[in-house]
Amino acid sequence: EYMGEHLWPRMLASASRAMAAAPTEESATSKRSSLQLSIAGGVAGLAEALSVQPFDFLKTRFHLSRTPNPSILEGLKAVYHEGGFLRFYRGVLPELVGMVPKSSLMYMSYEESRRIFAARNNGVMTSGVAFAAGLVSGVFEATAVAPFQVVKIRLMAKAYLGRYRNSFDCVRSILRDEGVLRFGRGYGPTLWRNCVWNSVYFALMFRVKDLLPETHSHTADLLQTLVSGFVGGLVATGFNAPFDMVKSRFQEELLERGKPPKHRFTLLTLYEVFKTEGPKACYKGFAPKAVRMGLGGAVAMGAFELTCHLMPDDE
Repeated sequence: EYMGEHLWPRMLASASRAMAAAPTEESATSKRSSLQLSIAGGVAGLAEALSVQPFDFLKTRFHLSRTPNPSILEGLKAVYHEGGFLRFYRGVLPELVGMVPKSSLMYMSYEESRRIFAARNNGVMTSGVAFAAGLVSGVFEATAVAPFQVVKIRLMAKAYLGRYRNSFDCVRSILRDEGVLRFGRGYGPTLWRNCVWNSVYFALMFRVKDLLPETHSHTADLLQTLVSGFVGGLVATGFNAPFDMVKSRFQEELLERGKPPKHRFTLLTLYEVFKTEGPKACYKGFAPKAVRMGLGGAVAMGAFELTCHLMPDDE
């Protein structure tokens, strides 16, 4: 759904140090073409989706619940008793299919934006540059992933377990009963969610890695990336969690032709949840989401860096 929210390149530390000290020196990701960045982003997205799917499933269930949620352990147990281990992977197909274009566009747009903004900042990488580039990447990421998220949320919702047989049946049913525009449902909160998360994540990632000691091996640098990726993903989740909850509420809702939807505006829906369910409801699913985003950010960052490292330099 995640990057993500999901998925972040290594140039945030090595490139920042290199650009600040010697603008002519390039990081591994800076030497990659847009196509290579897209491929590496796709690989990172697939690695993330497969590794964190159980927590993503539980997060969605918690979002859609109108009653107090149990602990992560109790929630995992309940899902397992409901349908076994494979229940956690219900809805994984649209997540995987959507992850490739989402991650590719996010990584490519972030790196290209970073290069442009840094060039206008005298070739110096800063947390402000990272924040701005993250904001831009969130727009591309949200646009790519929103339709797939509608299918995923419907499949994960407990209320619809008997309604859709699989992903393809879900797509057919939505097209037949609600129309093609239904796949754009929830684009607003998705935009809020991804732009907020990416901006905070990339800016924080830059600061964390910049504070860490200089490394002299790829293994040590990768370890720093995993640690800072986890920390950055965890903190950024605190900023975008309410918008993610609203997105799930938007996309769960069945639309009847000729009738207005229950949820129409992101901030208004967030206020209504706050007023009717209490302030804690705005952070429903925060615990599994924090684990999902922290772990996902680390796995995706590592996969992205490793893929870029294994690629030949683009001359």
